[in-house]
Amino acid sequence: MTPMNYKRTLLMLLVFGIAASTRFLAQEKPSPKLLLQVDETVSGPYGGQKSSSCLRVYSDGKVFSASRWNSPATIVDKESGKESRPEEATAFNFQLEEGDTWELSTFIESKAVRGLSKAFPPPHRPIDYFELINVHIFHEKAGEQTIVTREFFVADLGEKARYPSALIVLMNRIDEIEKDANTKGKPTIVPEDCRLQP
Repeated sequence: MTPMNYKRTLLMLLVFGIAASTRFLAQEKPSPKLLLQVDETVSGPYGGQKSSSCLRVYSDGKVFSASRWNSPATIVDKESGKESRPEEATAFNFQLEEGDTWELSTFIESKAVRGLSKAFPPPHRPIDYFELINVHIFHEKAGEQTIVTREFFVADLGEKARYPSALIVLMNRIDEIEKDANTKGKPTIVPEDCRLQP
């Protein structure tokens, strides 16, 4: 084998080796898994005012947040006399920091979170504001855990003192992630699995 052919053969082996390694790494990298799914519906405080939102957090730190709501103001069509409320919708993609993703995934796998009840009743009798939040946690080994809360975010400090501390931390973290996604995220379209119905 001539020196030129030898170099060419080495170059081809090097190229094929890199391509094979890249393909192997791509195959070995696990696809992101859904860690947290939150669906919220709100009615009030004004008559006819409604909103809904969804939040999705994945194991690679990707976050999706979407909201839809209608205005408390009523518009009357001049010709038909029909009343309607203007609607708005937003959707954002956001990326959690690696440390934040690890902290969240570790927390939701904790014994305190896994031991939370399936449902928490309203902290007080709702009058003109109704809030329903469904939290779905997808554990690595224990499967799906569902937690349902009512009027959690309008509870005062005294009322929240009756909740388990793990629930307070979880709901506050969900609220922080949603706010970060809505203020720092990039606009996107609402996916089909997020059913927003104000």
